[in-house]
Amino acid sequence: MRKSLLRWFFFAWFLILRSTIVFAADAGAEAKEKGGKKSGTPAFELNKKDPIYITSDWMEVDQIKNTITYKGRVVTVQADMTMRSEKLIAYYDPEMKQMKQIVLEGKVNAVQGNRTATGEKAVFDDKAKTVTLTGNPVMRQGNSQVTGTKVVYFTEQDRAVAEGDGKVRVQATIFPEDLQSQDKGDGAGKQK
Repeated sequence: MRKSLLRWFFFAWFLILRSTIVFAADAGAEAKEKGGKKSGTPAFELNKKDPIYITSDWMEVDQIKNTITYKGRVVTVQADMTMRSEKLIAYYDPEMKQMKQIVLEGKVNAVQGNRTATGEKAVFDDKAKTVTLTGNPVMRQGNSQVTGTKVVYFTEQDRAVAEGDGKVRVQATIFPEDLQSQDKGDGAGKQK
């Protein structure tokens, strides 16, 4: 029993460290190869080059459901991105040995450079190439921000769609100097 538990533990870490979640990284590389112009680092990407470090109070690997679940003060770090939540569930494809989807729940806070996303739930979907934020979502870049009932970020297209529901309307605060800084390529809208 103990050998079996250790084997699953190491299998889980192998999957995470060898993860092929590439939301926007492949799109950026493809655009460069085709001569396309891509400004700055794509937001909220997990890539297959850098290791992913996860700490939590509890972890479970379920090979029947093909999930790895972390609970309790979950902190996920990869390169310059840090994500915090109360729970993280990674859904993986055992045949392909890659992650399909990562779901963060409870006090979600993702930070990458001057970009921040907060809400109650975030879903990173590799197939759809999206990050969907719900539960009072707020996405910020520099001083600018957008809120609604749901914010969907399309990683390959570097665009976001915010939705309201009739009761809650989409609200945006945009600082023109942040946009000018992005156009000039000086660090994606650094604050002065």
